[in-house]
Amino acid sequence: MKSKLEERIYKAQSLGNVEPIEHMVPYPNLRALIDGQNVKYSNKMVYEDSGLTSKKLFAAAQQTAHWLKDSGVKGSDRVLMVGLDSDSAIILAHGIWTLGASLILARKNDRVKAQEAASPALTVTWSDKFQDKIKSFPAVFEPDYKPLLHQEAVVYWSNNKGIRLSHYNLLVNANGVHLALNLKQNQTFRADLSPDTTAWVILQVILPLYSGTALTSQNPDIVLGLPGQFEKTNFIIDFDWQELKNHKPPHLTVCPENTAFLSLNREPLHMTAFEGDNRPHKIEGHAVMMGYLETRENEAAFKSGGLLIEN
Repeated sequence: MKSKLEERIYKAQSLGNVEPIEHMVPYPNLRALIDGQNVKYSNKMVYEDSGLTSKKLFAAAQQTAHWLKDSGVKGSDRVLMVGLDSDSAIILAHGIWTLGASLILARKNDRVKAQEAASPALTVTWSDKFQDKIKSFPAVFEPDYKPLLHQEAVVYWSNNKGIRLSHYNLLVNANGVHLALNLKQNQTFRADLSPDTTAWVILQVILPLYSGTALTSQNPDIVLGLPGQFEKTNFIIDFDWQELKNHKPPHLTVCPENTAFLSLNREPLHMTAFEGDNRPHKIEGHAVMMGYLETRENEAAFKSGGLLIEN
């Protein structure tokens, strides 16, 4: 039986009468995403700059899962990642989900607070050089623990709060971005965010596999960037919005409590709704987070049938 707070969170995660049910995404968890893409498109290039095909990424994730297990990490544990380059971070994230564990994201200066709040079983930093260590492990891994869609996949430490996100949250938000950008299979796109936000997780870890596209810096079909990051940008990644406007080029607005992205300009992403046309103050939908780490923060945030946010 759900507690009253759990019922309020579930209500916020529903969209009208449409509850967050598992069959709305084609994967039972994030491990299945990389597994499925490897089965169907093993030789397809996913990360052109680093030469990572689906097959190579899958093998590295399996080896990483072995290394994590050998390091004492179990399925359902948490692993904190700090200060890695994007390629290493992508492999580590998929290795963590292959094991069945959760990824903790935090910036370098938030490392201590994130460790105290989220209690990781292992912290992986650049100095660990884990990609060298995984080479001796097999490229096939059979997990002892397979999380369900509603279970935790990521904890994002931001503004002194830990935001908990499920496998379902991440897949639904990636699907929303996929639809908003109208990405076509076999297109290429560019995004180059630091690997310490959920926006990075959606755009650079999940979206290429989910959409059948490839990340590249060489003549991409579509460019997503921060304001002023690239000379030409098709979509702006907007972390600092104050109100929603119809920009040109369009802005993907960031809201970590809605997994990563909230809207494209003023249009909410698929399976997301909000109140307040220009300055949303309450959101609901399938990408609404599992909640903060702290119960008292959830008590204040989940009210009036939705999730109250500040922007």
